[in-house]
Amino acid sequence: MIIRGLFLCLVWGWLLPGQAAAACKIDRSGEPVTVSWIYDGDTLKLTDGRKVRLIGINTPEKGRNGQPDEPGAAAASAQLQSLVDGSERRLLLRIGEQPRDRYHRLLADIYDSQGHNLTEQLLRKGAGFVIAIPPNLANLTCYKQAEACARAHGLGIWRHTRLPVAAEDLQGDETGFKLLKGRIARVGRSRKSLWLNLQNGPAIRIDWSDWDYFEGWEPQSLAGRRLEVRGWLYLSRGRQRMRIRHPAAVHWLD
Repeated sequence: MIIRGLFLCLVWGWLLPGQAAAACKIDRSGEPVTVSWIYDGDTLKLTDGRKVRLIGINTPEKGRNGQPDEPGAAAASAQLQSLVDGSERRLLLRIGEQPRDRYHRLLADIYDSQGHNLTEQLLRKGAGFVIAIPPNLANLTCYKQAEACARAHGLGIWRHTRLPVAAEDLQGDETGFKLLKGRIARVGRSRKSLWLNLQNGPAIRIDWSDWDYFEGWEPQSLAGRRLEVRGWLYLSRGRQRMRIRHPAAVHWLD
């Protein structure tokens, strides 16, 4: 069943009539580069020394400092390695509108020698989660569709029945990327942000600087609504918080 689901996700994205919009466009116009090393499922190193973070995907983290890998981390790394090797380590980079992240990694959509998008292929295999971080949103629609197919067929990370995690089941000290579900208990405002406080869970932060992306949202109507939300948990003054920057991070459950 899993193999059949993978076949369907890959074929639907590339070949079937009427499904062309589901696939990222073939692009052979990027900067030619050669890969020297795979760090994990979403980060690699080029032979010229640059470290590249794939736009649009977050894969499970490899363990550091004696900590175990997150479930799916080894599989995601192996899948990226396979895609890179299948292109003889020669790829095409299309650098994002925002070219670097806070760790000074290059942000890019990456294509194989045939022009197929690597992030899309990883998402169709269930290697990771779609992330939407403005302004690097050029392929967001096809990335979301690729993830949706993997999720519908229970591929990769979507085989884990514990996803999404109930916000109220958190211990209160977890950090890192999470897919949560919960109910908005209260909506608050500060000078810089809108806050969606989940019942017995974290506070979701939307900065006013990103508010233009949330067209149609009416803060006064959000209290009481159930949602699924994805992003990185962090601790501030002993409380869990999560910043989201685009409505693609939210799926309404009511």
